[in-house]
Amino acid sequence: MSVPLSEDDRANAQFVIGVELAARDLYRAAIDAGATGTAWAILADQHSQYAQRVAGLTGISANTADNTVYEAHLAAFQSDRPANAAFELENTLIATHTAVLGQIGGADAADVLASVVAMESHHAAYLAERSGRGDNLDALFTNSATPLAPAVGQ
Repeated sequence: MSVPLSEDDRANAQFVIGVELAARDLYRAAIDAGATGTAWAILADQHSQYAQRVAGLTGISANTADNTVYEAHLAAFQSDRPANAAFELENTLIATHTAVLGQIGGADAADVLASVVAMESHHAAYLAERSGRGDNLDALFTNSATPLAPAVGQ
């Protein structure tokens, strides 16, 4: 039996949904700007699915991307080196979701978010290679990114 989400958990879930949809839209912007390879669409789809998974668990609509995150990263995703922007974004999402994870009270929501963090860690490792950092162990194993926003309840 699942426990109803607290207001803080709902606010955190809404935040996570928004940043995941922003990530989806940034990957699509990279494609529109000329990024080649199938990985860009796969990454966009995965971020959309993460938002949908959180939405399905919480009953919160997954229809609004975080425009602040999108605008802050758009130019870098539309540049001639979008893998650099994507590597940085994935690490930021990992740091952000890890901060939020520490604030979530609901076990089901925490399980979902932990699985998203694990998948985004795979994304970051892949993008380390794509951005020329594949032989840089610090890039592969150290995440010094700052979370996008403080988690609710901190």
